[in-house]
Amino acid sequence: MRQYVAAAMTGLMLLGGQIYQMALRFGVEGLHPRSDLMQRQIASELMSQPGFIAAIASFALFAIVSHLLLTVGAMWVYRRACVLTMPARRDAFWYSMFFVTAAVMLAMFANRWLFPLSASVTSVELLMVQRLSPLLIGGCIVVVVGALLVSLYSLLRRRRALVVGASVIMLVIGLGAWGKNEGVREDAGRRNPDVIILGVDSLRPDYLSSYGEFPGDLAPSIEKALSSAVVMDDVRTPLARTFVSYNSTLTGMNPIKHGARFNLYPRTEFSRDKNLAWELKKSGYFTMLAMDESRFANFDQSFGFDRTVTPVVGAIDFVVGGSFDFVATNLVLAALPASDLLSAIQGNRAAYRSYRSVDHTQRVIAGLRRVPTSSPLFLVSHLCLPHWPYLPGKVTEDNSLGWVGKLHGYEDSSSQYLNAVKEADRQFDSLIQELRRLKRLDNAILIIMSDHGEDFAMKRDLLNVAGTGERVGYYGHGSFALSDVQNHVVMGIQRFRNGLPVWQHRRVYGAGSLIDVAPTIADLVGLDVGRYEGISWLSSIRNHQDLPFGRIRFVENGLRSAGVERAHINEHEVAQEMSYLYRITKDGRFEIRPELLPGKLRGKQRGALLGKLGVMTDPVSDNAPGAAGCWRVVDYEKRTIGCTGFPSSEPDVAKLQHAVCEYYRQEEGFENAWCRGGGAAAFQPPISSS
Repeated sequence: MRQYVAAAMTGLMLLGGQIYQMALRFGVEGLHPRSDLMQRQIASELMSQPGFIAAIASFALFAIVSHLLLTVGAMWVYRRACVLTMPARRDAFWYSMFFVTAAVMLAMFANRWLFPLSASVTSVELLMVQRLSPLLIGGCIVVVVGALLVSLYSLLRRRRALVVGASVIMLVIGLGAWGKNEGVREDAGRRNPDVIILGVDSLRPDYLSSYGEFPGDLAPSIEKALSSAVVMDDVRTPLARTFVSYNSTLTGMNPIKHGARFNLYPRTEFSRDKNLAWELKKSGYFTMLAMDESRFANFDQSFGFDRTVTPVVGAIDFVVGGSFDFVATNLVLAALPASDLLSAIQGNRAAYRSYRSVDHTQRVIAGLRRVPTSSPLFLVSHLCLPHWPYLPGKVTEDNSLGWVGKLHGYEDSSSQYLNAVKEADRQFDSLIQELRRLKRLDNAILIIMSDHGEDFAMKRDLLNVAGTGERVGYYGHGSFALSDVQNHVVMGIQRFRNGLPVWQHRRVYGAGSLIDVAPTIADLVGLDVGRYEGISWLSSIRNHQDLPFGRIRFVENGLRSAGVERAHINEHEVAQEMSYLYRITKDGRFEIRPELLPGKLRGKQRGALLGKLGVMTDPVSDNAPGAAGCWRVVDYEKRTIGCTGFPSSEPDVAKLQHAVCEYYRQEEGFENAWCRGGGAAAFQPPISSS
């Protein structure tokens, strides 16, 4: 008994040490006013929501049980193995504790190998890089694995009938699951087409050979899908943030029309019942959404989806998903099949330290197999790996992508971003293969897209500041409304009949927008397209024409943060800077505080694009590094940026300025501040730190 008690105490001490390290990472004792405010909010909600308390308690219990399973289980292995090898040492306390220590060290090594971004026990990395480390790791493997095999053999000898019976049952179950052709449509050709949207977060078109610049094969599965599709050359997102971008995709409207102006926009401020998902659902479609991130893109069934495959939506994701990173729990999760029950910490991109790319795709595939075969499917799938922090938790640095840095114009590519794109491509391949197996691509409309690009202030993307000789660059996405890189999205579309593409592969030029996706799909399935702000591409595709070049497209930016708009994001600094913006709602979700919206909306950049020219307002605010407080003008052909008055002396610039003023004139205070030649001072939000 003393051995088991000591093993249990060892497991609890291991967990306690990791919790202390986690507290140090996120700050303790309310050292920062803004993070302290959020901590008080969470504490208040924990006290008032029994369900929330139960959820936190269940995760805490899972952490405790996992660590006890590691150490107490190691003690059981030791004692069982001693029955056959060292009967006299079975009750030896220090021998047994030495074995438990070896098992814990091996678990730490395994966690660091499987999850290189894990911060649970960072000091173990020092033990893995010493000259004698191979001997230490090898010794732990020999001792622990050897004892485990001996203990299993001992158990098998004594429980032979039970083990054989269980093996036969598992074999029968496995053969039954393998033989069942679950979810396969038998008569796809006689029904409305399935509508499949496969999106990849932050995927830049200029890293795909399908767009003509990149001479490599970074994402072969995505490239293969695009190579048989109609590729839209110049499609822009109206706002380069996932939640707003997909709202525009589904509603066919710009943010000012559909009402969701930022990520985590209060749900009372916009409608969720007027989008393509609801329209298709009313037409008999089974609608499904799949995303491996729900922290800032918190879609759910209220947006018209019959089924959602996402991490648990709400404050529990913030509290648990970003911090639940422990040695034993990580190893248990790696061994367990993906499940919705554990989605806050399994296959959740927000829990990136222990993220495994296979978990999310397993859940999506399981969800697809449960879709009624009698219904056409509307699927929106979005893979978030190429979003910060980019590098997937499953793999280490991949030197096989070193060739990208040798390409002209790509020398300063982010290796972590490249690795993330490569891993997301594997996820994409798993999904598209399953869709083919289920015959969901026999009669279908397939769209391959990204929600926005990603800016790294690369040399190829820098702008020359007019009259100064200075060059400026930007970081992330949604930070600069006129960023060519942040707004340009991947877009390929194809219509399949009898499993074969209907349209010839080609590249369509002209001005497109994500608000065109919904009317194009509606046009293809015979729904009304008149309710959308966007335009249908169907006529241009069928008639082998380009899209209109003289179209004005409107753009905005999202919430800005000095801690995010930099080469290396500091999570702790961002939390201090941004946490005061949000509140927890009664249903346990995070959203922007409604009382802060007027100031944040005043601080928005609002602009328009036409051809090679872009203009926007650039108001100064508390979280807007580099804002000029003027009308900005970007010439994408000359790669220049500068300020201008209103109206500009350049006719083309003045035309765009007037278009922006007309489009946003309903915004309170906007016209007076920006469109009457009086400067922008009247439109500046108060500079505040709270």
